Amino acid sequence: MELKVFIEGCFEQQYNSMLRAVEGLTNEEMAWTPHDQCSSIAFLLWHYGRTLDRWIHTRIKGDAQLWENTDWAERLGRAPARGDDTGYGFTAKDLQSFSMPDTRALLAYVAAIRKESIEYIQSLSESDFERLEVTNPRGGTVKLAVMFQQLIWEFNQHGGQISYMRGEQRGLEDTIYSGGLLESKADQAQ
Repeated sequence: MELKVFIEGCFEQQYNSMLRAVEGLTNEEMAWTPHDQCSSIAFLLWHYGRTLDRWIHTRIKGDAQLWENTDWAERLGRAPARGDDTGYGFTAKDLQSFSMPDTRALLAYVAAIRKESIEYIQSLSESDFERLEVTNPRGGTVKLAVMFQQLIWEFNQHGGQISYMRGEQRGLEDTIYSGGLLESKADQAQ
């Protein structure tokens, strides 16, 4: 299997799992936190989109982010657009003051940056993953393959946090955990 196919598959599973985990949640559930020093589901979903946007556009391609080139910051209540507004390094106070964006707009932003990211991944050759180097925010550079490894790890963590917080609020409902995806029991029976 080509590395880009593997990465695309990981991104697809993560994205679908997050969509299933937020499906049908109210604004109150999206904004809920288990503790005053924790992230909300809305924050984690926003952070997912912002992280992907910043890494793909700024760190890899050297372009302006979708966040900066469009009205997403305004639509999500974060204007003016700042490329470094990703949630990385937020304090407990920052998390408490994070305002709940419109869920539909938030999901649309995440879908838009995900689409652009997948298109970029599909444009890569196998050799690009070891040839291209990306600026590491912690200093130095890393190979493109290592950067995608980091993103997959981070998105798995945040996707799990989102699913956990849904479960804390609603219990298992009619879903089961299977192979990284939340599936309805009706889907499983087929």
